[in-house]
Amino acid sequence: MVTKKELFEKYSIDGSHAEWNNQIDNWMSVEVYRIMHDGKLPLGNDMSTEWITEFLDKCHDNSNYGIKLMKERDDFGSLYLTTKRMIYRFSDEILKALN
Repeated sequence: MVTKKELFEKYSIDGSHAEWNNQIDNWMSVEVYRIMHDGKLPLGNDMSTEWITEFLDKCHDNSNYGIKLMKERDDFGSLYLTTKRMIYRFSDEILKALN
């Protein structure tokens, strides 16, 4: 069973990720969703969260996924930061899905 502390340690999440910038993070969260779902937009009833951690896991794995994405997307930094903010913001839901 994963705890919130373990989740935050794994993804280097701290209090600085508590700030949600509506103008940037709302848009970037949809973009991360689209990246992880073959370009599809989220449906109103989709409450899944596994794609959030999967995105960061893929960025940190040894397959060069993150490097490739950095080269392809000028907004990679915003995508990455928003994903970390999403983990902070939706940690309870993420933990329910993980445990």
